Amino acid sequence: MKEMISSVLVSIGLLVMVFALSAGHTSQAFAAAAQPGDAVAVDDVVTLVRSFASGRGPCTADLGVPTNRVFPDGTEELFVVPAGQALVLTDLEGEITKKFNAAWPIGAIGHLTARLTGAVANQTVRARTQIDADAVSAGIATMELHLQSGVVADSGASVCLSAAVVFSNGVSSANVGADVRLHGYLIAR
Repeated sequence: MKEMISSVLVSIGLLVMVFALSAGHTSQAFAAAAQPGDAVAVDDVVTLVRSFASGRGPCTADLGVPTNRVFPDGTEELFVVPAGQALVLTDLEGEITKKFNAAWPIGAIGHLTARLTGAVANQTVRARTQIDADAVSAGIATMELHLQSGVVADSGASVCLSAAVVFSNGVSSANVGADVRLHGYLIAR
């Protein structure tokens, strides 16, 4: 029995290492993997929402819609990872909405994408869902993604949101919905 448990632990360790190496961000992946057991201060917990402000901040039209950090008192501020810290993004959940005259065929895949910009490397986190008859009828698709170890963005990075629907004959445009939330935490760098 001990040999089997030992083999399972070695296998898990190897899988984590293979994932980290294949991600191309080895040091970031190991840093994120080392953090979940540590306690996170309340001030370091981050909730981001879609920004409706007219300014785009560091997000360009190509990168998508900017995000705001929601503070415990309910105030919001355009989010940029603070100096000397990194953001570990763990959850992405929300909705995309159909643009006027956009094609959303049943069976297509809806994407809600968060792009983490930064000096180290741009990274993409994408939640997906299959477009069904209800989504086509309502013009809204909801989705969520929960990451085991998180994705790391360094100081100065921002998080930009975009949406699309992909199907066999191409890609259709979509809007980032009003109800989008990203969760994570800040760590010292």
